[in-house]
Formats: sequence, structure tokens, C-alpha cells
Amino acid sequence: MLISVEIPVLRGFLTASEATNWTQDIVTDAEAGPLLRALLDGDFEAVLLSPQVANVLTGDGSCREGEDMEAYLERCLLLYLTAHGDGQPNNRELVVLAMAVSCLHLFAQSNWTGPPVSLHMWDQLPSVLLSSRSPQLLTEATLSSLLLDGESVYSLVVNPFLLLLARVILTKCSAKMERLQLLPWWTLRYINLHQQILEARSPQLLSLAHCSMDRVLKCQSALSDQRSLAIQFHLECAYISLTYYEYGSAKEHINTAKELSGLHINMTGALGKRTRFQEKFLAQLLLEVKRQEGEEKADQRVSETSPIPTPQANLPKDYHLDDDTLLDRITLAEPDLYQLPDLSAEEQALVLGVCTDFQKNNPVHKLTAEELLAFTSVSPLTVLLARINWFSTITLT
Repeated sequence: MLISVEIPVLRGFLTASEATNWTQDIVTDAEAGPLLRALLDGDFEAVLLSPQVANVLTGDGSCREGEDMEAYLERCLLLYLTAHGDGQPNNRELVVLAMAVSCLHLFAQSNWTGPPVSLHMWDQLPSVLLSSRSPQLLTEATLSSLLLDGESVYSLVVNPFLLLLARVILTKCSAKMERLQLLPWWTLRYINLHQQILEARSPQLLSLAHCSMDRVLKCQSALSDQRSLAIQFHLECAYISLTYYEYGSAKEHINTAKELSGLHINMTGALGKRTRFQEKFLAQLLLEVKRQEGEEKADQRVSETSPIPTPQANLPKDYHLDDDTLLDRITLAEPDLYQLPDLSAEEQALVLGVCTDFQKNNPVHKLTAEELLAFTSVSPLTVLLARINWFSTITLT
């Protein structure tokens, strides 16, 4: 089933049991196999520079009069998906999925996370399409295609063609890829990226986001035994909702993610000291994170589906204040009572999501800053950002 491919692609890595099945069934396919291997190895450039992708983008080798870039890409992709050849339709869908995923990752890398990408996708297009257009004209045409609802695109965006190609695949060709149940989830990720390069909120993207969320929710059975992914989905929906000021919807998704995780995340008070000269312990605001009873065994079952924690040595180091008065962190009278449990990457992302939701729903005020400090004191954001997926990182930058 294709869902057995979609889940590891969404997660970004294979579990031990999945690796065996992939070796026997998936990666042996001559067309989709090499692309899926490169995708899970993080070699997104290898996917887009592969002969398979070049074959897709070449189409029938012709360019119709008056045909713009977006229309040309749509025609080539539909031609590939509907053509009858040696490859099975399922495998063709996986090839196109690998293209879309690689485009989104490389576009995010080019414009947010780094390092810079030295990829020239124009080289993959047929010469007949490029002969009458300079690189500048191609870039302008691409930016024009990305313009929505009259909102212009940020002029310094890098590699816009990657976003355009992902857009065509996820919005124009999705009807020919119906067997991919979780494709709308990638559409949500495309929406997040596209919205951030527009000057204002796009009603078109908001409508597409609602439709994509509903389609994924209808396939919840596919994620019934994937608790980590289910938590991640609701967090991504919450960030999308906050982007469009839909605070009620964001709160619902955050609460659903909390229920799935089995975590209790609450503000509490504890006695502590903040300064070097403080003699008495005074009440301090802290964030309390606890697991529900019986959740320890459940957490062990999903441990292999969560990313391996980044080694402590590779995380950002704490910077000491060297203040004559303030302590580096609050010294608690009973620190053992407020130890943070060992959280998975998704659970840490949930704590950060609760923090973000709280910040968006409260005014800029000293009291708000004090409450946000409780999140950063218990779970430093630098550690969280180092361990969660790229979507949340991009959303917060």
C-alpha cells in the first residue's frame, strides 16, 4: 500500500521494521526506488537532478504558443501521470511525490534554514522553452505565477521555481494522485511556505488550507497507530490557524495534540530565588509538565517513530549572564519536584506550540513576558528548536 511509503516520507526516516519492507518491496523499483532512497537520505538535490525528473519536465519536448511556465509544468506532469508505459501508475505517483517533497525542503533550505542551495532547475527544462527567455525573464514569470489575490511576492525570494513546481504538483495534479492519502498534508506545508513570501494573508491559501485539513482528517485511520505523526499534524494545523488569526481553531488543534500526547502542561508556583543576595525563597512562576498515569509504556511503543534526540554536545551552549545580581536561572527550594520528564521531539514541539499559542493570544505586557519566561526556563527554546521538524522552525523565524 502507498500509505506504507507516505508515512516514512512524512516522518523523514525509516524505523527498523520499515527498513526491511522497503528493501524488499519499494526501493527495488527502478523508477521510484532511487528517488525515495535519496529523499530519505536528505539528498534532495539528487532527486531533482535525476534522469527521472528530467524526463518528467521534458514532457513531449514541445512548448505551445502563449503557454506560460505554470501551464507548461502542469501539462508535463499530467502527461507523465496519465501515460501508459512500463512503470505502474503507483510508482509514477511516488516519483511526483518525491519531486514535490524535495522542492519544499530545498525551498525552505534556500530561504530560511540554510545552507545555500546551488541548484539550477532551469537546466532540467527543454531548450525550446528556454530559447526565447533569459534567466531574469524566467524568474519574473515564476514570481508572477506565485502572485495570489493581488498580494505581491517578496522580491528577494531565492529559487522561486521550486515553490512553483511544488504548487503545480500539489494543487493542479492532486486529482491524478488520489491514491496518496496524505498528499494534502504536504499541501499544508506548501501553504505555509507560500504564505510567508506574500505581503498579506491570502484567502485562496486559507480556503485551500481548510480543504487540505479536512482531507487529512478523513484519513485519520491511516495514522491510528502513528501517535507521533498525529501530534505533529495537529501542531502544524495549529500554526496554520494562527497564521490566519483563527485562534479558536488553533486552540482546538493544540488541545487535541495534548490529548494524544498524554501530557499535562500547566503553570504552577514554586519557591525559589532569582538573585544572588536573596535570603528567602519566594513564589516563582514555573511550567509544570507531567505525564498521565500509564503513559510511560505508550511512550516506549512510539519511541522508534520519533527522531533520535540530538546529542547534548551538539546543542547550543548556555550563555552565562555574569550578572552581579541576577542568577543564571531560578534556584528552586525543591528542584526534584519539578523535573521535566524525558520528552520526545514531538512532545517538545507541543510544549513550544503551547507557548506560541499563549503568546499569540495575549497582549505585549510584563505579565505576559513573565509567563513566557516560565516556558523558556523549563524548556529552553534553543533546545526545542534543535530537535523539532523544519515546519515549526520556519514558522517561528
